[in-house]
Amino acid sequence: MNGKKSLCDVKSETTYNIPLVIHENVISSGITLISLWHTLADESYQVVWPRDKKKPLIENSWVVVYTLQGCGEIILRDRSHITLHGNCVIFLKPTEIQSYYCDGLIWEQYWMEFIPTGAMRIPLSQKAVIYNGEVFNKDLCEVTRLIGLEDSLSDSLAVAFITKLIYQWVYLIVQAGTKEDSLIKIEKLLSQLHTDIQKRWTVDEMAAWMQCSEQYLRRLFMKYTGKSPKAYYLDARLDLALSLLQQGSYSISKVADMLNFFDSFHFSKAFKRKFGYAPSMLKGK
Repeated sequence: MNGKKSLCDVKSETTYNIPLVIHENVISSGITLISLWHTLADESYQVVWPRDKKKPLIENSWVVVYTLQGCGEIILRDRSHITLHGNCVIFLKPTEIQSYYCDGLIWEQYWMEFIPTGAMRIPLSQKAVIYNGEVFNKDLCEVTRLIGLEDSLSDSLAVAFITKLIYQWVYLIVQAGTKEDSLIKIEKLLSQLHTDIQKRWTVDEMAAWMQCSEQYLRRLFMKYTGKSPKAYYLDARLDLALSLLQQGSYSISKVADMLNFFDSFHFSKAFKRKFGYAPSMLKGK
């Protein structure tokens, strides 16, 4: 990651767009990390390259985008569009990117630019659905903590974490062609849930979308996500609620209404049960 903490790679960024930067590039056994961003974008977020990119494009570099929630749109120079929904990852060449923007209420993602230091078979422009994102999110939180320590050893350990994540994501994409049909179906449903998260999904509607019984749907969810369909959908809405409140643009009652909670009381109760504190503790109260 390049540059000092007072510098930014891209202009016109949101207030929660966090450049996780260190003083110089850090090389691990597998990559040289150029930049890392954690972005919680809203409807006003739009970036155009090279106009908004202050650093030069590097021919042999790669970009990996890990979308936690919401929806983003990337437009390539050949005018093709790539839509990224919550819980997915993709590798792109930065020289092929023309612009990208938030397509909806929110787009929370980690954007990393890196150069492989050895042979690495990276699948280009192929998306992989992440159905156990808690594992990756935990590692990325540790990366943020390590970078905040601002010493060379912590920086190197942070990049080692990122290198592991990149190899795991590459493996997931490469293995996509050998997935069981049931996994492919559940991944499509998860993408649909995150796309239409403001819709009031019931377990019956999920089963109908999958064209299977509710009992079979529950078995699939437990196998691949470790949660019931109802619990997964509730957690996805609460994670989005947390991000919306962190943005500071919405009140608690508005978020509760947008995400189809019965009322603010029921929303606050569920929020506190998941995160351990009331939503009123956030700035968006």
